[in-house]
Amino acid sequence: MQTSKKLLIRLSSAGDVLLTSPLLKIIREREPDSEIHFVVKSSYADLVRLNPNVDRLHLVQEGADIHELERLRKELISERFELTLDLHNNFRSVYLRRGTAPEIRVITKDIFKRTLLVRTKFNFFRSVRPVALKYAQTYDSSVTEVPRPEVFVAPETIAASDRLWTAGGKDSRPSVFLCPGARHFTKRWPANYWRTLTESLTKDYRVVLLGSIEDSDLCHDIANGLDVYDFAGRLSIMESTAMLTRASAVVTNDSYLMHAANALGKKVVALFGSTVREFGFFPYAVENRVLEVDGLSCRPCSHIGLEECPRSHFKCMMETTPQAVEAAVRALLKS
Repeated sequence: MQTSKKLLIRLSSAGDVLLTSPLLKIIREREPDSEIHFVVKSSYADLVRLNPNVDRLHLVQEGADIHELERLRKELISERFELTLDLHNNFRSVYLRRGTAPEIRVITKDIFKRTLLVRTKFNFFRSVRPVALKYAQTYDSSVTEVPRPEVFVAPETIAASDRLWTAGGKDSRPSVFLCPGARHFTKRWPANYWRTLTESLTKDYRVVLLGSIEDSDLCHDIANGLDVYDFAGRLSIMESTAMLTRASAVVTNDSYLMHAANALGKKVVALFGSTVREFGFFPYAVENRVLEVDGLSCRPCSHIGLEECPRSHFKCMMETTPQAVEAAVRALLKS
C-alpha cells in the first residue's frame, strides 16, 4: 500500500511556524503512516527540524528569486503529494503550491473581518480562535480544539544553556523571565515600565531578560545596575527557547517568545497593545493572564503592529501599569 504524502507550507515567521505544531500532531495521530513534508524559510528551519511529526523539510532560502522557487516547486511536484495545506497564503506559498497535489487547501485568514475591525472597529468575529486552531481547521474544518503547541530543542542546545545557566550561580528563588522585545513598536510595552517592573521583581525573584540581538540595547538599559541575568543578544532563537525551560513565569509582549513559553507549558503574562485576541495570537492551554486596555476607540490600529502610535498617546500600552503586571505575575506564581 502506497504511503499517503502530505505537504504543509508555512514559510515564516517564528511564532507562526511554531503554531503549526498542534496540526502536525493531529495529522500524525490520525494518520500515523502518512509521510509529512514541510516547506519553511531556512531561517526558521530549526523550529521544525526536530519535530517527530515531520518527515522531511524543504527549505526556502532568504531572498530566493523566482528561479529558485521554480526549482523547489518542481521538486515538490515530483513528490506526488495527496494533499497540500497552504498555511501561509502569500505570493511565495501560492507559487510553490501550484500543481503539488490533486487537493490543495488554503488557510482562511479572515482578511475582511480583520480589516473591518482595524479600520472601522466593527467586530464581526463570532469567536476568538487561536491561530493554531485555524491551521488545524484548514486540514479538517470539524476540529474544535487543538493541543498545546510543541517545540523541540536539540540536546546539545539544552546542554549549552545548562552550562550558561549554571555559570550564573546558585539562586533558589523562582525565576521570572522578561521578554521586552517585539518586531513592531506598538507591540512593545514601554522600556521604563519594564525597568520599574524589574526593580520590583528582583526583591523576591531571580529575574532573567531574554531577547534577540535587536533587543540588546533595550534589555541592557533595563538591566543596568540591577541584580538580573541579561541574555539578550547572546543566544540563538533555539538557545533562548532552551533557556525558557527554567522559567517559573514569563512576562512577554506578543512575540515568538510568548509562543515558545506557551509551548513549554509556562505560566505566561502577555501584554497586548495595538493588536487584539480576535487575531488569534494569544496564549492558550496554559495558566496565563492577558493584559490589555479595553474600551479604547482606536484599538486595534493594526493586525501586526506599527512603528508608531497613530494617535501619539500610546494608551493601549501606557495604561497597562507595572503594578498591574507585577500583580499578575505574583498571582500566577501563587496559583
